[in-house]
Amino acid sequence: MTHFVPYLSVVATSRNDDHGGNALWRTQHFVRGLAFQAQAFQVPIELILVDWNPPTDRPSLAQALEIPRDNPYFQCRFIQVPASYHRQFRFSDKLPLFQYLAKNVGIYRAKGQYVLATNIDILFSDTLMAFLKKGLEPGNVYRVDRFDIEADIPDGLSFPKILKYTENHIIRVNTVRGTQDFQEFKAGVLKHALKTFCRSVRVLIGYGLKNFTYYITMPAFLRQRQQRRLGSPYKNLLSLLFNLKQIVFPSSLVLHTCACGDFTLMSKKDWEVLRGYPEWELYSWHIDSVLIYQAYHNGLKMVNLDSTHAIYHIEHGKGSGWTPEGANALFSRLDKNGISYLDDDDLEELHFQQFQNQKLGIRTVYNEAWGAPEQNFSEELV
Repeated sequence: MTHFVPYLSVVATSRNDDHGGNALWRTQHFVRGLAFQAQAFQVPIELILVDWNPPTDRPSLAQALEIPRDNPYFQCRFIQVPASYHRQFRFSDKLPLFQYLAKNVGIYRAKGQYVLATNIDILFSDTLMAFLKKGLEPGNVYRVDRFDIEADIPDGLSFPKILKYTENHIIRVNTVRGTQDFQEFKAGVLKHALKTFCRSVRVLIGYGLKNFTYYITMPAFLRQRQQRRLGSPYKNLLSLLFNLKQIVFPSSLVLHTCACGDFTLMSKKDWEVLRGYPEWELYSWHIDSVLIYQAYHNGLKMVNLDSTHAIYHIEHGKGSGWTPEGANALFSRLDKNGISYLDDDDLEELHFQQFQNQKLGIRTVYNEAWGAPEQNFSEELV
């Protein structure tokens, strides 16, 4: 282990509080699967698990998880971020974990040539691992589709059999075109073309109504008050063109922000140029998308791998995280508790600001120091 030189660092964060239901069980599948594939495909991988604000009445992640040993292609590093550090942030009394602050801690300390930011309930397809082995290129941001699978994986299965299980227990698919029911995804080209047409019409109508309201019906004093929500006609036109591009352009030319928090891969040097995820004291919604936009407007190339290079997400409990079925409940809970998050208008405004910076030749960077470089966090190597 002393001379282990990782090619790929895989960074995720968690805490032993059973968030989402069976969190340790899901994490254990993630760890075992990654270790198995590292050896099977001979890809030197270090897994960095950031144990953020660990509960004092439970074992740490390093104590609670079983880490495969005697694997020349795999090692696991646990970085523990104590409650004393967590408490300095806004909403720390309501949010026990700041996902992207935590990931930055791991990304900053990663030793691999390439760094993948992901989550603790993800399994990787063999096709994807074979692609990683071929050799990645700096200057690229790699994105994949996420297939959500049922959480009742039978006990005792080998990892190859678990991957086989995933193929027959898919709930929904998160692709470059958005989140789809699996049956809809399988329906193919014709249904997608019809849906694309309908989405395009909705975007065009929405643009027209937005600007009609802006120009004709809104009194001057309200127009100023609602400026941020409505935006200028120029900004709205850019938004229209961007949204139409996302809908109708080939997938290789579309920014793949759907479920991007579960798989964003680039070189360590490119992460350093961007200075990690924006370190905003908010609920994690849309922060992962901001990074994708930021990378794009700073000149990195978007590489969207096709659905054969999928990742599989083990579904968790209702009311934890975002699902199409639970979105309203999630945001209602955040609003009720007074927890700030980026809404769609915020994301659109950030996109516009980045676009303007690109036109002016200004690099968009949100952080000064990032990843808590001044902190000497406790670390355990397995």
